[in-house]
Amino acid sequence: MSLAAGAVPHLPVVSHARPELERLTARSSETSNLAVLDRFHVVYVDQVTPTNNVVMASWIGRRTPAHASSSGKVLLAFGPPEHVERLLARPHEPLTARTITDPDRFRTVLAEVRRAGYARSVGELEDGLVTIAAPVVIDGRPIAAVSLSGPTTRIAASDHAYLARMVIEAAANVAHRMRARAPLFPASV
Repeated sequence: MSLAAGAVPHLPVVSHARPELERLTARSSETSNLAVLDRFHVVYVDQVTPTNNVVMASWIGRRTPAHASSSGKVLLAFGPPEHVERLLARPHEPLTARTITDPDRFRTVLAEVRRAGYARSVGELEDGLVTIAAPVVIDGRPIAAVSLSGPTTRIAASDHAYLARMVIEAAANVAHRMRARAPLFPASV
């Protein structure tokens, strides 16, 4: 399945996630994002930037390789193993010197992500960019990822665990909002 660009803002998860993204950005003073997996890519479907952010580039609608982003890693880690194997069977060009392209190393990273409950990407997608993501899980399936992003000049390695806890909480709150409001996958007639 592939997402049409016009359908991106109309996904049900976007309206449920928006208040949590706003809260995450207010608490962290960094950009928060919501992303979904589209085959072997991540598509960013919503974003909240802090008011103090000098660069206001929007990632909404942007597609990035799943193997190079924290959102992609977390969606793959908590998704079906066969999807990971299909992704790893394909060649992966490095986007930066830090992009993981070795399949065995990538499997090890995904195992660490499953244990920790979140993923990090430090300079793997873009030089100087840190992202931390957690899955929004409904009925055992990761349907989206909530992430926080900012420059390595502001997000020190010593802050990763603290920020990860905020991201995990935001993702869990999105899942709770979705379960409380309406069925995600309506029964067919």
